[in-house]
Amino acid sequence: MLELTNVAAFTHSKSSNKINEDSILLPLKLNGGYIFAIADGVGSYPGAKLASELAIEFISKIEKIPTEIEIDHLLLKIKNKISELELINPEYFQAATTLTVGVVEKSGVHIIHVGDSRLYIKSEQKLICHTKDHTQHQKLLEAGLYTERQLKKMPGKNILVTALSKSINLEYQYSFHMMKDLIDEQGNLIVNIMSDGAYEFWEKRPKFSSNTMNNPTAFSTSLLKRIEKNGPLDDYSLISTKFKIST
Repeated sequence: MLELTNVAAFTHSKSSNKINEDSILLPLKLNGGYIFAIADGVGSYPGAKLASELAIEFISKIEKIPTEIEIDHLLLKIKNKISELELINPEYFQAATTLTVGVVEKSGVHIIHVGDSRLYIKSEQKLICHTKDHTQHQKLLEAGLYTERQLKKMPGKNILVTALSKSINLEYQYSFHMMKDLIDEQGNLIVNIMSDGAYEFWEKRPKFSSNTMNNPTAFSTSLLKRIEKNGPLDDYSLISTKFKIST
């Protein structure tokens, strides 16, 4: 049996006079499991908010958990929907969004990922990131051209190499992780998705107390306080979930 026992979330604009271009999907039942997601509209292009909303709306309406071979078709459908925004306003021809989706079912966790939001799964007292940033920095790192330390001093950290957009080539990451490898001794599973505006502050000091790490409500509250105390650098969103798996 799979039970959603706790969920907490936030999504906010960088400033009160700016549109929040992040969109989120809170856990929604799907084929005996749950699907949830964050889309981060690419702010350098007009139509970013509409693009992220379209991606989330599309994901919210799928009727079954997609198989690995169906994911390409699914993402292309979203890309085509975003392309149609140009019919509303010609300025939207470059509208783009990231998309990170978690699907939890009893057998495990599916991850569908485009862009630079991140999905974390709790292991002991750490959050392990299970997505790769589709950014110039990550490409350079994977190519072995620079070390992480060298890249920290270089510009271009947040420049995307792919997104859901008419004008950008689509690349994506899919992975599946067996539930038996993820749950703790009590049968609990914690999955968090963060947009870059949220994990920017998490990664600087990636720890809270044990009680906070084990409680999505407390985790969400603590991370939100940290971001707002230091001053947000971008729109910031989090979905924190906890599941109980029993036989």
